[in-house]
Amino acid sequence: MSQARTVSEDKLQAVAEIAGLCEAYHTVGFVRVVKIGSAKIAALRAKLRGTAVIRMAKKSVIERALEKVSGKPGIAAIMDRFTEKTGPSALVFTNLPAIKIRKIFDENRANVRAKIGEVLDKDVVIAAGNTKLPPGPAITELNNVGLQTRMQDGTIWVTKDCVVVKAGQAVDSKVANVLTKLKVEPVEVLLDLYVAYENGEVLDKEMLKIDVEKFKSMFLAAHSHALKLSIEAGIVTPENARILIQRAFSKAKALAMKLPIIIPELMREYLARAQAEALAVNARITGEPLVAPAAPAQAPASKDDSKKKTEPEEEEKKEEESSGLGDLFG
Repeated sequence: MSQARTVSEDKLQAVAEIAGLCEAYHTVGFVRVVKIGSAKIAALRAKLRGTAVIRMAKKSVIERALEKVSGKPGIAAIMDRFTEKTGPSALVFTNLPAIKIRKIFDENRANVRAKIGEVLDKDVVIAAGNTKLPPGPAITELNNVGLQTRMQDGTIWVTKDCVVVKAGQAVDSKVANVLTKLKVEPVEVLLDLYVAYENGEVLDKEMLKIDVEKFKSMFLAAHSHALKLSIEAGIVTPENARILIQRAFSKAKALAMKLPIIIPELMREYLARAQAEALAVNARITGEPLVAPAAPAQAPASKDDSKKKTEPEEEEKKEEESSGLGDLFG
């Protein structure tokens, strides 16, 4: 009787603990822990300390705990994803968004050795190179799994890349022994977050596997299209104001070059255009190439000449004050 009572009390404590964690954390989810040993889980727990809490419990305990959770309507629905097909699972509790915690899990992948009889999901390739193994029985062991070898500098070398286990095949004892000697760890393990409860919604694995870089590029493309549209529509925003001002100035300048008026600010452009047109006419008449004449050297002006030029220049300045780029706008 005492033993049954002790077990019952342990279960009640486990139920209370899980229910409390569900209420204390923003996001609750299930992670698949297939092929992950207790040592790896302990290492991940230590690494995630302060970020996430991982708890293992029986399915019946989790079900009872979720039924007791208050303030999170619909959280019990995550149990529908916890089936026999998913395999061993653990609960994860965090205040981070589910997508972000899944990304952290993905970034903390690890590799472990393959066990005898374990079926691998991808080919295992032994690359050509130095095995750093001394000569001896190891040569026979390597050859028995299909590796071509040679002796060089006192060690065994693999002369050609070789697939020792194909995807979908089980690892036999010979291959497992060779992989261990070569320190090859072909089995990738990670905490696979396949369902999460967040903000009253149950998020499945497909919703959690968002390609951040893809969405970033889509967002940047949308921003670029919106900027172009606002510029073409002439809608002024803080982002496009400078571009619109530059475009308006360019259009005003192009328009001014076509009008029969003289704007002092564009005098250099007028002269350059006139010279280009004159050269084009000259080339067409004479057949000579379009070469701009060298500017003649100017002699220093005398005092008398400077006095004569002063009065006309003052009159021109008075006329220029009344005109300008503003004439285009009335």
